Amino acid sequence: MADIDKKEIWEIYNERPGLFQISLTASQNPPAQQIKHRMIASGKLIRCFPEGFTHRAAQNLLGVLYFYNGQFYQAVKTFEKALQLQPDSLTAMANIAFVYQRMKQNTKVTKYRARLAEVKENDQERKGIALAEQAFAFLFDCYMEKDALERNKLPKELFVQSLKMLENCEHHQTMITEIKYWLGQVYLRLFSSCHRRKDMEDIEREYYMKGVKELVEITKIDHSNVKLYIRREVISTSWAFLGLFLIRRGSILDESGNYKRKTIDQMDEKIKALLQDLELVQYLDDPEKCFQIGLEQASTSVTDSEKSCEPRIATELLIRYAIFLKTEERWEEALKKLNEALEIDNTEANWFALTVKAEVLDNLGRIDEAIEDRKRAISWNTTSRDICDLAKAYQKKYMSCEDKNSEIAEEFLLNASDCFTRAVQLLKQEKRPEIHCAQGIFLREIGEIKEAIECFKRAVEVDTATKSRISFRHLFESLLLYYRESRDSEKGKIMHEMAYFYDVTSRKHGELTKETEKFLTDYEEEMATLTAYFQHYRQQPSLYSNGKTMSDIITSVVKEDAIEKWRVTVEEKEKYFRSQEETKLAKKKKEVLCSRCKGPVIERQLSVFPDPREKPRSLKYPYDFYVIFSPTDRDWVCHILLETLEVSYGYKGAIAERDIRLGSTDIYQRVNLIQNCSKILVILSQKFEGNPECDYELSHALKRKHEENLENVLIPILRNVDGLHQSLRTITFLDAVDDCDWNKLINALEAKP
Repeated sequence: MADIDKKEIWEIYNERPGLFQISLTASQNPPAQQIKHRMIASGKLIRCFPEGFTHRAAQNLLGVLYFYNGQFYQAVKTFEKALQLQPDSLTAMANIAFVYQRMKQNTKVTKYRARLAEVKENDQERKGIALAEQAFAFLFDCYMEKDALERNKLPKELFVQSLKMLENCEHHQTMITEIKYWLGQVYLRLFSSCHRRKDMEDIEREYYMKGVKELVEITKIDHSNVKLYIRREVISTSWAFLGLFLIRRGSILDESGNYKRKTIDQMDEKIKALLQDLELVQYLDDPEKCFQIGLEQASTSVTDSEKSCEPRIATELLIRYAIFLKTEERWEEALKKLNEALEIDNTEANWFALTVKAEVLDNLGRIDEAIEDRKRAISWNTTSRDICDLAKAYQKKYMSCEDKNSEIAEEFLLNASDCFTRAVQLLKQEKRPEIHCAQGIFLREIGEIKEAIECFKRAVEVDTATKSRISFRHLFESLLLYYRESRDSEKGKIMHEMAYFYDVTSRKHGELTKETEKFLTDYEEEMATLTAYFQHYRQQPSLYSNGKTMSDIITSVVKEDAIEKWRVTVEEKEKYFRSQEETKLAKKKKEVLCSRCKGPVIERQLSVFPDPREKPRSLKYPYDFYVIFSPTDRDWVCHILLETLEVSYGYKGAIAERDIRLGSTDIYQRVNLIQNCSKILVILSQKFEGNPECDYELSHALKRKHEENLENVLIPILRNVDGLHQSLRTITFLDAVDDCDWNKLINALEAKP
């Protein structure tokens, strides 16, 4: 497997020591609170690892964070400490030279750069250490924007490269042990993130097997030959991470359509064979033994010189033990372990213990205590997940109020709304569909069904996992409810949306049998209407899924004893659609004349698209954007693009089908719209090139770009990997093949043309 180009890693990182040249979030100006929290976390690592690789790597990262926090003096002093511990440290020399350069101390810069220049080309040992320190920096940086899977691939590859360079350095076995300890944790993070992606089974297995191998190697080290902090922090906690690996057997759908944990017999055969070879199968039935072994090793003195040392269990071991107990729903025992961890360290450095404790308290029904702990944890380190969990706690308090109009209920409602909004805003490009779903469920509960639908749409869009059916189920149930409660004038648009999302999800994940069974139980009439809609409007073979029509897929889920009644109901609904078509045809035959010019009025279907905004956000143009798209992308433009940009963000867009004035000449109005918008969005797919209307509009858009010398007026949005238009290949496009990066699109819309 090649997650990352190894040659590129070698060239970028191995040849350039130091942390300032790598893409840490700190260089992207994160909130001061994030930097402060990472500084405290780095300080904890320095204390827990009084010497060795982790101590020096944490010192270097702390110095970088001091610099980005504007504390240049502290940064220099921290790098000097790192150099005292390891005088030949490439990372520390490169770091201190960078800071002195920013402080205009060129004499010092020359001094440290001269020392760097003395490094021999074949000095694999020092280069390997520098590479591992860079991996460590990525691992503990503030970076939160990318998906966890993408975020951890780079430190994994850097640690692997570092170990290859250090494999023959026998006098650095303690350091190699520490590097493997962090590499094992990276593999656990990667393995735990794979469920968010489709078709990751082979990669998921690889991460599992490699992570277990690294950790087992650590647990087999002879304790008498290692220092006390290695036994306490590294070996004992490695047992805890092994336990977390062993409890994750994978999940499987049961007969009721719910996911349950696989039995040992149902586990992947390659993983079972590996565990057999490593003598770990004995722990599969009872993974708790791993945590107990870790506790024993952390609190046992081996040599006489260590007997005077106070036994101290690593907080990380206790927290991971609590996580195991939490998965077993042994809440009281989990709470006890977390309290032990917080007794050892009740500072911001132990933030994770507090946030896990809040989750446990929540499950014990102690909501008020959970709220206080979450507020404290957020004051230490603000994450989208913690804010979302706090919002859900306020939501529970609101729903428990008998009088929803009371002052206290209104207070809970306001707090929940505020926290959900903050959680979503903090996500940026991090893909967490569960947070969008949580906000949607909250909005649906308080009656804001339309806003809830927009949240569920976003969840479906960013959810690339095989479990994205959960996001779809929430969305579709909300659409069915909205359809049931809406006015007749709105039902046409909602039906279009339901058909679009049912069709797209069916093609993505196959027949939605379990989901459809639930929809049929709770919304039988609405599902019959949807079936009739598919039967009437979507019968072309090109719209089939696996050789079946959507109407047949839905009907196949109906119980046998109800099938005749179902067919009669669907036929009645289809008669309604046929009568609508006949009415439209009759109107078209009967010419309607404009009262002014006595010319024929051109009728257009406006029901599907959102109503246009009254005012643009732009101060210069009457429209914020115009959309050029082919008929195959009509549904996406309607249900995703316009709903997001116009309904959610408040832009005023223009599309020919909706915004051309009735009775006017079509081609001139298209050119007029292109000339009177701030930006032009070009939706690219395979059917775009060669479409006469698209080619006509694009030619005028390019003409405007060149004549007015507008560098970024055109924004190509790629919806298909083979859809890039020949005339747009030199223009940077937005990749929306799987999901659209809305923050990038908004930034492009806000940029001056």
